[in-house]
Amino acid sequence: MEEVLKKFKPRVVSTGIKELDEMMGSGLLDDSTLLVIYDASSFGWTIGVQVFRRMIELGGFGVITSYSFPISLLEKYALTMQYDFLRDGAEGNLAIVDVIGSIYNLNVNLPFVYYPGSIDSETFLAKMEAVYRRIMKERADSRKPVGISVTVDALPDLFGEDVAMRILRRNLLMKELALMREERERPINILLLNRERASRRFIEWLSQYAEHIVEFRSTSISGVERMIARKSLLPSFTPSEAEFRFEHGNIEIRPL
Repeated sequence: MEEVLKKFKPRVVSTGIKELDEMMGSGLLDDSTLLVIYDASSFGWTIGVQVFRRMIELGGFGVITSYSFPISLLEKYALTMQYDFLRDGAEGNLAIVDVIGSIYNLNVNLPFVYYPGSIDSETFLAKMEAVYRRIMKERADSRKPVGISVTVDALPDLFGEDVAMRILRRNLLMKELALMREERERPINILLLNRERASRRFIEWLSQYAEHIVEFRSTSISGVERMIARKSLLPSFTPSEAEFRFEHGNIEIRPL
């Protein structure tokens, strides 16, 4: 029984960003989801990319799941932050699951880019699980997985909102089964969500299941956003706000 109880007491891991760790109550719960909510003109998504990048630098293994962008556009977004994620892939530090490429049959010939094949609402989850397991077996070794979904608001567009929510619910249950049955490093998942592309119902549903939520709001000052720590399930968490700036590829967080 003690072994089972231990599985439900996850440790805290660092995001690699001191200010974000403090706002979340000392970091992120292991085996948890960080939901990053922003609007169309926001650079709030960069905080999710930076957490992903830093956790790889700290020894993790990254998995990018692209629902929205082809590989070339992903590269342009990443280079905005001076992050050459394709080099990380070539050096064995991450893999890409190109969902949009599978849907439109646009395959890139790179060894670290994976395709789930022909998918629909019924086969999506099983094929994605098979791809993730293949990646973990072939590339991750014993490193801690950190995943980022770019962007999760595209799921309702691809499959319809009700089906998308059903897929995510089934994925949540599969994670719980894996926690109980498998002895391996547990993942950190980062979900990027543009609120202007998602319904309130979908956002509220995701917010219920995410252990950590950071939201960005525009201000009257050009280049400055409000960064709001909405939720963390760590007992030391207190909701807080910060001033967020993105300049010349760098992020700056000034707690208020």
